[in-house]
Amino acid sequence: MTELPTGTVTFFFSDLEGSTRLLQRLGNTFDQLLIDLFEIQRAAIESAGGVEVRTEGDMIFATFPSAIGGVSAAVATLRAIDDHDWPDDVRVQVRIGLHTGEGRLAGPDYVGIDVHRAARISAAGHGGQVLLSDATRSLADSGLPEGVGLRDLGEHRFKDLEDPIRIFQLTVREQKNEFPEISSLSARPNNLPTLLTSFVGREEELDEVARLVESLRLVTLTGPGGSGKTRLALQVATRLLEDFSEGVFFVDLSPIGSIELVASTVAKALHLAVDPGGSPLLAVKNHLQGRELLLVLDNFEQVIEAAEIVGDLIASAPDLKVLVTSRMPLRLYGEQEIEVPPMGFPAVDDPPEELIRHPAVALFVDRARSVEPGFDPDDHLGDIARIAARVDGLPLAIELAASRIRAMNPASILSRLEDSLSLLAGSERGRPDRQRTLRGAIDWSYDLLTQSERRLFARLSVFPGGSSEDAAERVGEDDEADSLFIDILGSLVEKNLVRKIDVAGDGARFNMLEIVREYAGERLRNDFDFEETQLRLGAFFADLVEGAEVRSPSAQRQWFGRFETEMANLRAAMRWAIENQHAGDGLRIAIGLWHFWRLRGPLSEGRELLDLLLALPMPDTPLRAQALNVVGDLAWWDGDFQASRQSHEAALALYRQAGDLEGEVDGLYYVAMLTMWVGRGDAVDQARAEGRVDHVHTAEQMLNQAIELADELGYAVGAARARRGLGLVLGVARGEPASAIPVFQESLAAFEDIGDPWELTQTWVNLANAHRFSGDGERGIEMYLEAVNLMSAAGNRQALAGVLSLVAATESELGRHDRALTIWSAAQAARRGMGAMNPPVADRLMGDPVSAARAAIDETSVEDALARGEEMDLDRAIAYASDLG
Repeated sequence: MTELPTGTVTFFFSDLEGSTRLLQRLGNTFDQLLIDLFEIQRAAIESAGGVEVRTEGDMIFATFPSAIGGVSAAVATLRAIDDHDWPDDVRVQVRIGLHTGEGRLAGPDYVGIDVHRAARISAAGHGGQVLLSDATRSLADSGLPEGVGLRDLGEHRFKDLEDPIRIFQLTVREQKNEFPEISSLSARPNNLPTLLTSFVGREEELDEVARLVESLRLVTLTGPGGSGKTRLALQVATRLLEDFSEGVFFVDLSPIGSIELVASTVAKALHLAVDPGGSPLLAVKNHLQGRELLLVLDNFEQVIEAAEIVGDLIASAPDLKVLVTSRMPLRLYGEQEIEVPPMGFPAVDDPPEELIRHPAVALFVDRARSVEPGFDPDDHLGDIARIAARVDGLPLAIELAASRIRAMNPASILSRLEDSLSLLAGSERGRPDRQRTLRGAIDWSYDLLTQSERRLFARLSVFPGGSSEDAAERVGEDDEADSLFIDILGSLVEKNLVRKIDVAGDGARFNMLEIVREYAGERLRNDFDFEETQLRLGAFFADLVEGAEVRSPSAQRQWFGRFETEMANLRAAMRWAIENQHAGDGLRIAIGLWHFWRLRGPLSEGRELLDLLLALPMPDTPLRAQALNVVGDLAWWDGDFQASRQSHEAALALYRQAGDLEGEVDGLYYVAMLTMWVGRGDAVDQARAEGRVDHVHTAEQMLNQAIELADELGYAVGAARARRGLGLVLGVARGEPASAIPVFQESLAAFEDIGDPWELTQTWVNLANAHRFSGDGERGIEMYLEAVNLMSAAGNRQALAGVLSLVAATESELGRHDRALTIWSAAQAARRGMGAMNPPVADRLMGDPVSAARAAIDETSVEDALARGEEMDLDRAIAYASDLG
């Protein structure tokens, strides 16, 4: 047998797809097929310089001293299989996996995690597919054979492997190159964050918690900050990902600090679209019904009063399981509390082979090597054990100590740590011992920072949701800094006080563990410039939202995604402005989030924050008038027409007082619309009692005034909007939809020139209504679908259900009851799934397609169509409504 290579080697795993099926079809002939297949692969392996390690069943395992050798063998195998004459014309396909790593021998075979990585990669592929790890790709990329390329399949998680692996597919000319998604754990729905450090120790706790989650519905990991609860929970979640058919979802509750936001935070983690005026809790409950899913709720002590929400979710979703981390239990029926203790520490006089295996020592060594790869612990094991003992085995404290290994050896770290903890023990006797120990470890790390590092560390505490690099620089910049900003930030990351997370498509974000952020916040208040930093935070985010370009659908989707990422910071900036009576930047942020709240919600949050900001003492400025318009618009979409009118009338008065003519155009439009719509419900009697009988004529006058003024100013958006308002007066209030069509068309042309997707969407819907009620339902449906396409492109799924309901109503009016019921049922299911509670503003235009169908077709057809729509998601419903499905 040729000697097996060691050191850095490329592992090659190959197995036959569908071997059982082939065996049943070929019978005894299968033996010869397997012999031929092995001969083909052995020839390819040998010619590429590889060595066969072993076979097992239809699997062959080989190694190569070079990555390109493994790639060449894989390509040769595929081509030779294609060229071979197989019995009974069967199709023979193998899947091959390649990974490059450490080749360590134990007897006649390889051992180590890299062998398992290669095997998992191979098993994830499909017949005829060759998968490579990024490690193999990086070594083989420059020497690929002719006609061979690579396709990036992204990062994937694999069973029993801690870290995700970036996977590439080999593309080979004249071979099949299109395959279904590979069979990794990442194919299971999840949002688990990429873990940047290895999981060290805790194997017993990991096994116990995983066993409890498998058998119970609610498990809570409790313990002090810094004890490793979150890391343990994430490791359990990764291990159990394969066990939950609907996935595992991680919900970080640390940034929110309000029980009112718990349900919406869970909904966001589940990637749910929630109706802007709906109930996030209802949306979550509807989504979880019948789904086998694990929720990981992290840092629940921040919102402990919301424990009832967890109980509600568990009661309403029988297949849901919940894993919680908290400094205290939730005290719910059926909860199993597991206290996560510190890692403990070894006796200093234990033998070296036992010291190096102790979890606390292993953690120190692992984190030290992440800073200083060449760190050799052999001569320092005693000091490392003493460090672990001095910090009571708390993982965070051990990591903070290890991060200093580049500047100090373990003996020096121990000495400095002893001094810091001794001082703290005398000054903070009121704290529990473990809290005092952790506080001392953070104090010690902080004391070793330069003044510039301390200042930036403290200032970053104002970001509850973490920060982008540009936000960190703008808010944390220091004119007196002794180094470049990026170097100071990098130093804090290296010292484990700030964590860097790479977010796909968004660049790096920087955050802190909550207990570290609390400490940094104390330092900012006591030692630096808390108020000035908060003002810089508000100014940064005010500039950000004001500069957002939301006119094109793609830009709107991108910016709304950024707002969702920054929402904890945006809320914090507005809340601080309210609490400290700094209305200016708070109002600028709230106004900038207008379209986001209107389309993504929650409307209630936007209204509440704007009401609080508007209640602050401030001059009557155009900014205040603009905020009144925004809160009035949110109230309109929330169905509160009285509050909407009050706000818009107050805004119009302020615009006129300030001489803001464009603002006056906007104010006239909004007040005119409210004046026209006063005919809704009980407001008619009130209007007559107040002498406002001819409200339609009043609205028309205001809109003509707005158009005249906008045209004089060259204010295109205002003029187009007011013209659309005139179309509504004609089509809705005066009952002349045919007369409204050319008015809407003029407005539509203007908005197409301007390029505002929201205004275009509304105008398409108005034009559709006009055609529909003029008797041209077919044309109306075409117009509705134009609006649907715009909404889909912008990712505004919350508004789609309403427009699809209008399509369904029109199909019903055309007598196409089967289609009407299918679309209607899909739209209503989507609304329920989004937690919708109130009828849409346009509910009077939707009619009752179900009753109409029951009067026209048999009950079986009605129920079949309703059931068909119920099973459709929005994308399928849109395709069906567009005659594509």
